[in-house]
Amino acid sequence: MQLKYSVLMSIYKKEKPEYFIQSIESMINQTLRPDEIVIVKDGELTKDLENIIEHYIYKYPGLFNIVPLKENVGLGKALDEGLKYCKNELVARMDTDDISLPERCEIQVKEFIKNPKLSIVGTMIDEFYDDPKNVISSRIVPTSNYEIHKFIKRRSPFNHPTVMFKKSDVIRCGIMIPEIKTDKTAKIS
Repeated sequence: MQLKYSVLMSIYKKEKPEYFIQSIESMINQTLRPDEIVIVKDGELTKDLENIIEHYIYKYPGLFNIVPLKENVGLGKALDEGLKYCKNELVARMDTDDISLPERCEIQVKEFIKNPKLSIVGTMIDEFYDDPKNVISSRIVPTSNYEIHKFIKRRSPFNHPTVMFKKSDVIRCGIMIPEIKTDKTAKIS
């Protein structure tokens, strides 16, 4: 398996520019840098958000792939569309108001190399308000296959903005957003 991966993000007009910048910077500064960053523009954006995108396209030629949508379609549909433009098999999800630790993607890629049967890996989340040093809560998810299958009956066992997945497996399943309903089951490889 290659060390190359894509980052998939979706941005819409209500996002705070300062959060968007922090999010992009946290992906650019990964210890294993992404091969591409796909940003879906989910409808019309503010001038500030457009300027941020233009700045990064200029500063990092060839790194960004921008997918404009004429109208806001929501996160799930926007990500489904953006996934079509990801050129790598491994895709890291990133929300435009989150910050990833510098080693996140390197650790995740190494997990795929170590266990090629994996379809998806994710992490816990420390949540904060305004200052990343001021953690207000943590979202811890199950880590074993058994725990995941048990947990999935109640809610998604993944913190969506932390996942890295195999594009082919997500396409095969026909979903992008892992919205798990309690009356449905899901197969996780």
